[in-house]
Amino acid sequence: MQDKKMKYAKLLLDCLNLSKKRYVFVEIPDFLDDFREFLEEASKSYELDGIHFEIVYPYKRHELMKNLDQENINKHPLFDKSIFDKYAKLDAAFLFIQSNIPGLMDDVNPEVMKNTALYSRSTQKYFRSLYETEQLNWCIAGVPNKVWAKEIGMSLDEMWELIFKICLVDDETDPYQNWRDKLERLGRVADILNEEQFDKLIYKNSLGTNLEISLPSDHLWCSGYSITGAIVNMPTEEVFTSPKYDGVNGKVYSTKPLLYNNSLIEGIYLKFENGKVIDYDAKTGKDVLKSILETDEYSSYLGEVALVSYDSPISATNVIFKETLYDENASCHLAIGRGFNECLSNGGTIRGDELRSRGVNDSKTHVDFMIGSRDLTIDGIKKNGEKVRIMEQGNIKIEL
Repeated sequence: MQDKKMKYAKLLLDCLNLSKKRYVFVEIPDFLDDFREFLEEASKSYELDGIHFEIVYPYKRHELMKNLDQENINKHPLFDKSIFDKYAKLDAAFLFIQSNIPGLMDDVNPEVMKNTALYSRSTQKYFRSLYETEQLNWCIAGVPNKVWAKEIGMSLDEMWELIFKICLVDDETDPYQNWRDKLERLGRVADILNEEQFDKLIYKNSLGTNLEISLPSDHLWCSGYSITGAIVNMPTEEVFTSPKYDGVNGKVYSTKPLLYNNSLIEGIYLKFENGKVIDYDAKTGKDVLKSILETDEYSSYLGEVALVSYDSPISATNVIFKETLYDENASCHLAIGRGFNECLSNGGTIRGDELRSRGVNDSKTHVDFMIGSRDLTIDGIKKNGEKVRIMEQGNIKIEL
């Protein structure tokens, strides 16, 4: 297993496309010292001037957010993220290591979580300006811990082996080459969708989802590569685009739990009118969902539509990871909030009203939630009214 962990660490650095980079910035929880050492060792095979580990303290964050008022939270150095700007100005590549503690924040006021996230975001404006316009090399990946593994019914070693499997890490092959091959296949699906240039998408399933999503006239479908050549999610199974933010109408129901800032939201229902959520509910975590939708003026509009086959390798594990990174790649999903410049032809670095003028949402949040099911159908409607079945029985149907 130690050899596989080293291969996995090397894969994550490869995903950053470091050929022209001198620095790597790694955000990693404090309880993952062992994996930090693997990353540090793997980094020696690159010509870097430095690798910086920004340590995150989830349990300490929980204690502070539960017991301090907002003024004192904002004064605490743990929530100051200005170091992101320092490394963004050095043109560093950014690796974000996720290792969730499910339910950790369930007893924290959702308003405190929202306001703290907004404060931390305000301390990293330069980083955000690059990150949100795809001018950074970055990747998000997961590393298991004992609490998370137990929550999904596994030992730590079993969860490691599962992550190796879905991230194409084995004893015989080069994981990065495996992903280049997979992304070539996903890229062909995106190319076909781009050739079709659908005017809108119609989603339906037996849960009650009946949703019409209009697409910008010059939209682009993308896969796991960013425009910088980095693989931004490890793993990834999706092709995605940004919808016309004010062109979404109907109802949608989630099909998997969403863990947002370590708080669980289940059974999401959203009703859209002219793009905006006008009614919503959740069986668990409704107050957290409310805080997401009320983050800012445009956080109740969509920013992403993503296609993932129900029979994808991650879905086939039949594991609910309670971590969006994995669960969104087992299911078709949508995202509330910010859309993507890369999903517009010549999208450049425009933001705010200028981005929305071209149909793509801009917001201070981006939260994915899963809507795929075995009986989900998605039809693409062309400008001439022709209907093309894109997904049937939950799987991508478009022929390569």
